Amino acid sequence: MQQWKTAYKEAGRVFLLSRLLLLVVSVLTMFSLQALLPFFRNQSAMLHTPYQVIPYGDNPASLSAFFFSWYRWDVPHFVAISAQGYADTLNTAFFPLWPLLQRPVGLLLGGIFPGSYYAAGLLLANLCFYCALVLLSKLLLDHYDAVIARRALYYMAFAPYGLFFFAGYTESLFMLLCIACFLVLQRGQPRDWWFAGLLGFLAALTRSSGVFLAVPYLVVYAQRFWISSEQTKHAWRAKLNALIPIALIPLGVIIYLLYLYFTKGNAFVFSVAEKNDWNRHFSFPWTTAYLIVRGFVAAPSWIYLLEHLNSFLFTLFSLLVLGFGWKWIPLHYRLFAASIATFSLSFPLEDLSPLLSQPRYLLILFPIFVIAAVWGKKSRRFHRWYFTGSLFFFIAFSIMFICNLWVA
Repeated sequence: MQQWKTAYKEAGRVFLLSRLLLLVVSVLTMFSLQALLPFFRNQSAMLHTPYQVIPYGDNPASLSAFFFSWYRWDVPHFVAISAQGYADTLNTAFFPLWPLLQRPVGLLLGGIFPGSYYAAGLLLANLCFYCALVLLSKLLLDHYDAVIARRALYYMAFAPYGLFFFAGYTESLFMLLCIACFLVLQRGQPRDWWFAGLLGFLAALTRSSGVFLAVPYLVVYAQRFWISSEQTKHAWRAKLNALIPIALIPLGVIIYLLYLYFTKGNAFVFSVAEKNDWNRHFSFPWTTAYLIVRGFVAAPSWIYLLEHLNSFLFTLFSLLVLGFGWKWIPLHYRLFAASIATFSLSFPLEDLSPLLSQPRYLLILFPIFVIAAVWGKKSRRFHRWYFTGSLFFFIAFSIMFICNLWVA
């Protein structure tokens, strides 16, 4: 109980500080846009015309403009699915759990399109993120000390791309489900295996990469029942009870495939949409490497070059932290992070910036924040530089997102 009290307290402090900062940034940015509106309109129209969903209007300092200041990029797609279902085949690339949760909350808020569903996304994203912070704190308090747990919370909340835990994206929900799965696997009671399977099922219904929760599941299962010195004490019924629920994890993807088959006539229409509408499909590592090099060589302007460089550096940084900090985290943390990262990098953008969105996809790898927290405890200088840099980009990327400029 003491650990739970500490977790609620520390998570609450970090959550409130990060949300307060984002609200202040939102207010200042929207008021500043009144003077900068012509510039941002021209830049946004030149770079991302298809995504001009909610314009700033004549008065970006208005209450309406402030309310819709986070209605950007993928958010309108989730809102459309919540209100209208998969009417547009393009939206089948987005898995259904997040819109399913958004819909009833949007109806409770009035059912007004798009405002009610957009507000529902903001509320759910922040609620899920707070719960994720609580569970991460509890998870780390069992393995590490309070200092590492606290720093991991700050590093995650103020991560450069931590703004996506605030916006109506799937990051908060997916992170919550992943951490919850690790927590129940750590407890290892008979019913916890079923909870872990259910959480993996929900994660796979949120994103296809959720199926990789089967990796830590299998590692913990093997450690508990086959490698442990107490393996002979476990009856075959206990081993079978712990193994069967893993079948629930891929079931999330299978159910979505069946839904698409019966409603669209093609179970893999989401994959077609990803390739034709979002320019992503499976590629081998050498193809991804080639596309990265081509992005630097063939960039048509400095804007595209900076966009590609930004994605490359933040993706590389996450992978380097994971590689150099491999020994500081348990085996099931390592393999989970490695499998998600490999899967994500296997679907580059077939464009001049192949790593576009990759830093956001890697944001849910909480073991990276754990490694950074361990290093931060060992070195004050690392903590100071890491957190300062992270906070700077957190604010900068939030401003860019609000200005409808591409972030990730």
